[in-house]
Amino acid sequence: MSEAHTEVAEQKGGLPQLNLATYEEQIIWLIISFAVLFLIVSRAVLPRVTKVLEEREERIATDLDTAERLRKDAEEVKASYEAAVAEARRKAQELILGAKDAIQADIAKAQAELDAELGKKADEAEARIAKAKDEALAGISEIATGAAVDIMAKLAGVEGEDAAVAKAVETALASRKGA
Repeated sequence: MSEAHTEVAEQKGGLPQLNLATYEEQIIWLIISFAVLFLIVSRAVLPRVTKVLEEREERIATDLDTAERLRKDAEEVKASYEAAVAEARRKAQELILGAKDAIQADIAKAQAELDAELGKKADEAEARIAKAKDEALAGISEIATGAAVDIMAKLAGVEGEDAAVAKAVETALASRKGA
């Protein structure tokens, strides 16, 4: 049987698709297969692909519209943010200037109070110095009178009157004050 099969294959001449005797049948089956395949693709596959492409196109258009709307919203938010930042900076500058003015006023007030206090203390110190000077001068007069009486007694051996010596010392001190 295997010999019979090989003889039939040798008689037909090799590959069946290249056999010219069946070439017309192959063309007909090709046209029928192509037509069936075309109908299947055009009726079943093509509408689905078209629908998917349309949905994708709609989704892309919607996404682009949404992106444009969001971009505009972002620009508006950015503009309002920049306006808010500018307003905050302006208010901060005003607060800083107000605080600076208040601090300068406080400093000026404190300086005036310090100047007044220092002036008062200087006046009190001058008064104390003048009082001490007057007391010292009063004491000098008594001491000078006592010293002059003692010097006259020891050097000249003369006892002077305290009143006359005191008057002479006061005259000498008065001429010294005037000078």
